[in-house]
Amino acid sequence: MAFKKLNIITGWAVFLVAAATYLATIEPTASFWDCGEFIATAYKLEVGHPPGAPLFMILARVASAFVSPENVPVAVNVLSALASAFTILFLFWSITHLALKLALREGQEQASTGQLIAILGSGLVGSLAYTWSDSFWFSAVEGEVYSLSSLFTAVVFWAILKWESEAERPHNKRWLILIAYLMGLSIGVHLLNLLAIPAIAFVYYFRKYPFSTKGVVLTFIISALILGTIQAVIIPGLVSVAGWFELRFVNDMGLPFNTGILVYGALLVSAIVYGLYWSQQRGRDILNTIILSVAVIIVGYSTFTLIVVRSTANPPIDENNPENVFNLLSYLNREQYGDRPLLIGQFWGSQLAPEREDGNPVYTATWLAEKGGRPVAQFYDRWSADLWMNENPGHDLDHKYVVTDARKGVEPVYAPEFTMLFPRMYSSQKHHEDEYKNWSGFQGKPVRWTDAQGKPTIVYKPTFGENMRFFVDYQLNWMYWRYFLWNFAGRQNDIQGHGGITDGNWLSGIEAIDAQRLGNQDMLPSSMTDNKGYNRLYLLPFLLGLIGLIFQLVRHTRDWAVVMLLFFFTGFAIVIYLNQTPIQPRERDYAYVGSFYAFAIWIGLGVFALFDAARKLQVKELGMVVGAALGLGLLKFLVESIAGDDHAVSYSIFYLAVLGGAALGLFHLLGRSLKDDKLPAMLATMLGLLVPGIMVSEEWDDHSRAHRTPARDLASDYLNSCAPNAILFTNGDNDTFPLWYAQEVEGIRTDVRVVNLSLLNTDWYADQMRRKAYESDPVPFGMAPEKYRQGTRDIVALIPSQNPKGLYIDIKKAMEFATNDKNMQPLFQRSMKDAYFPTDKFKITVDSAKVVQNGTVALKDTALIVDAVEWQIKKQVLLKNHFMVMDLLANFNWDRPIYFAVTTGPDSYINLQDYFQLEGLTYRLVPIKANNRNPNLYGRVATDIMYDNVMDKFLWGGMDSEKDIYLDENIIRMTTNLRLQLSSLADALVEEGKKDKAIDVLDLAMTKMPERNVPYDRIVLTLIESYYKAGEMDKANAITERLFDIMDENMAYYMSLEPEFAEKVSNDMSITFAVLDRLVNNTDVIHKQKELGEQLRARMDSIELAYQAKLTELDEAGRKVSRMRF
Repeated sequence: MAFKKLNIITGWAVFLVAAATYLATIEPTASFWDCGEFIATAYKLEVGHPPGAPLFMILARVASAFVSPENVPVAVNVLSALASAFTILFLFWSITHLALKLALREGQEQASTGQLIAILGSGLVGSLAYTWSDSFWFSAVEGEVYSLSSLFTAVVFWAILKWESEAERPHNKRWLILIAYLMGLSIGVHLLNLLAIPAIAFVYYFRKYPFSTKGVVLTFIISALILGTIQAVIIPGLVSVAGWFELRFVNDMGLPFNTGILVYGALLVSAIVYGLYWSQQRGRDILNTIILSVAVIIVGYSTFTLIVVRSTANPPIDENNPENVFNLLSYLNREQYGDRPLLIGQFWGSQLAPEREDGNPVYTATWLAEKGGRPVAQFYDRWSADLWMNENPGHDLDHKYVVTDARKGVEPVYAPEFTMLFPRMYSSQKHHEDEYKNWSGFQGKPVRWTDAQGKPTIVYKPTFGENMRFFVDYQLNWMYWRYFLWNFAGRQNDIQGHGGITDGNWLSGIEAIDAQRLGNQDMLPSSMTDNKGYNRLYLLPFLLGLIGLIFQLVRHTRDWAVVMLLFFFTGFAIVIYLNQTPIQPRERDYAYVGSFYAFAIWIGLGVFALFDAARKLQVKELGMVVGAALGLGLLKFLVESIAGDDHAVSYSIFYLAVLGGAALGLFHLLGRSLKDDKLPAMLATMLGLLVPGIMVSEEWDDHSRAHRTPARDLASDYLNSCAPNAILFTNGDNDTFPLWYAQEVEGIRTDVRVVNLSLLNTDWYADQMRRKAYESDPVPFGMAPEKYRQGTRDIVALIPSQNPKGLYIDIKKAMEFATNDKNMQPLFQRSMKDAYFPTDKFKITVDSAKVVQNGTVALKDTALIVDAVEWQIKKQVLLKNHFMVMDLLANFNWDRPIYFAVTTGPDSYINLQDYFQLEGLTYRLVPIKANNRNPNLYGRVATDIMYDNVMDKFLWGGMDSEKDIYLDENIIRMTTNLRLQLSSLADALVEEGKKDKAIDVLDLAMTKMPERNVPYDRIVLTLIESYYKAGEMDKANAITERLFDIMDENMAYYMSLEPEFAEKVSNDMSITFAVLDRLVNNTDVIHKQKELGEQLRARMDSIELAYQAKLTELDEAGRKVSRMRF
């Protein structure tokens, strides 16, 4: 059978394997993080977060158009699964193309049978290794953009290789035009695909031009310019120029909105058509190709018109409101996320220069009601303007774009002595500053400075070396190489890591190597080894990829350079561009899958390298390779010894050198004993297949999301914790996006208005909250929109000195003061005036009859109602989101239930916690001041309401399934919260004398979140204590014994660590000891469980002796905080 046909058949076979893998392991509903938002916005073509993914929305909408609402997420997830499988297909064909070039290097016209087997084996092994790689598999089974983005990268890379093989044929440029079109389309999914441009450019250069240093430099520069032109000129530039036209035609000429855009569009199309015609007529082929490429990029990019069209319809999800060209430009530029320095910029403690720079003014489409040529009212939507005009005849209605925020002096300028080259540690947030210092080993150099008050001071500025140390240790090692090694060496667990030794590290499974970095591995507790993310790959994928990398470098340097460019730009270049801060909210490995894709090519070529060793490798060459590797390992070992570092890297080099040398030596011997090259090819393939085989066997259990629905069910639980027509404040992605999904797709509790506090910092979101959505009434804000426009009341000060008597001020009067423009003062050393409250103490009056009548307070609690909710906000300023909450509190008049999700955190509560009432996964604001003694609870518990919600309405996401399901760290974190809330409910029921109901709640917690799926941790202690309080001693004792065993095992592991590692887990050790002590105290002292108490006390005495000995050992070794390391 011809190679071409075999290549096609085998490729599709690999596609089927990948598709089967992903379809068997997809999540049956929405996942956490952005997936709920993407599925919701795709289903109803709404507008998600910047910079948008309109092509993904279109494709996902088509995929979900013919299924019932509850099956929509399956359809979207299947889209991701199939896109990922197609990515694998094109990866296979790319590997076999490159392997064939290696086979035909010596002038052969066609490959031998053995070579063909090795080529197909290379494609098989490399593509399957990527199929079952950690990061790519993660994205393949959820409704996110990264799978589709990966497909675009795979297709354009394969397409340039196809062009390379047809470069001398007529019409070969059609491949280049296709690539340009795919690039344009990919902008509507994710910008990551653009990073393939340099690799594509070098394929073109190597195929068309003779090699020269000048040519390489020019090609690199041109490719960078193409990349920069698309990202910095075409994407924002087309919209920016459209904005210029729009202003001229609307504001200057008085024409209708969007006239300028229509004229601009017509001129742009005309210019492209004329350019194509002129270049075709004049025979300017290169120019014609460039113009056509730009044209198809723009055509692909035009999917963003969907964003504008759908935003104009004002859907419930309409982030950034990009319904006009100016909002669209802000949307594309991701302005709501701020900016980060790249080449020159500040560090965390940089001092400001006296001057400030202006930002880009904010234009808002405005309708002006005029009388006698003078505006008397302004509106930000046509509907409100028409309504006003009907009620106030005799006025004229004009329209224009009004500057609602001139943004004068809003951009900080840092004093030159506090800026630095290539700034990596720029965030001024305190928790970031602390981590910067830890990772960089900060000492700093003193810089003299005179502050704004004229006081001389000394500021310690990081040295460039410390800046680079943070870049290498954190941004490169921790935030890239760690992820790389997760995929190709092994992974410690699925718990997010921030530099410690117990969470999120890479792990080889080879104790001698791992012990160097992570401490003794002999006594790992079951809590670590039973984690489904505990994947040991023994560095085998890395070794095979390294062999393939070196082999291609030696045998086909130009192709190696192409793959290396893809590897670099989709890995290191992203690291440099993102300039990530420490303490990221989630792991970011999904951003680098393009780089891992390139490495998978080398894994595949590693198979061909083994085959080639049987034919051509000489003993001398083998000795040189292995000797060089061992020499490098020895050199690294000496450097590590001198520097006092661990030997993980040098041991890894020794291991790889020996194992790799043995594999190459084996095939060398095989080649000498066999004349036929088919057997070495088959053996190389079979040996290579062990690598993806190990990967899938280790990683299936922590990548299969089958039979679980926690994100969807927890969203339902949040919503069903609310009374009808409630307003629910949320804050993060995981307590917002799943709720959006539940409401928008499945129609769950659409009477509840979900208000995200992070988004409430923006005027467009506040505007949207004022509109009715489904059965949910508008949020009753009282401020006129111009009072909270961007640039107005972004920060509102609290000045208690203007309330010397410390009286509680009625919130209505306080809001009247803060929204009166006449009361604004320059407070923050800016050119503009700022609003403020003349107090930090507020009160909300209460109509006791009304709150009982409408169900805010139960009839039985009538006597507890206060005359006014009085509270103090202990802050200097409120951001716009909290100011909008204050406006709501001034105007809701106890007509609407107001809730805060329990996960929003105390910073979101503006000190109202004393008036909270727990009703499930939400706190309700009630006019009852709680006398709470429970440290796990704010306010009080509405036991009747919460009991009904928990027992009859809550869903549990399949956590109680008898099947083997996988609950990742995000879900486990949610279960921790659930266990705490159920414990609080049980305690409250016990206090009311309802012990039977308390036991029902606790039994539910243990049944719905069993240990087999939700491992016990220290939070289970609260359930144990609740069981004891309810009088259920046997159950409490049984769980106590089990938790004690777990904690004892953990403690034994900590005790086994050498001092330098034990110091890094000293906090965990202390917490574990405290839990053990509390378990003993519960049984032995508080609840008088004599037999169990004596047993645990005896064990505890032994543990305490070992713990004290370990503390003494640490003190003698000299406690020191070592710099965080990879």
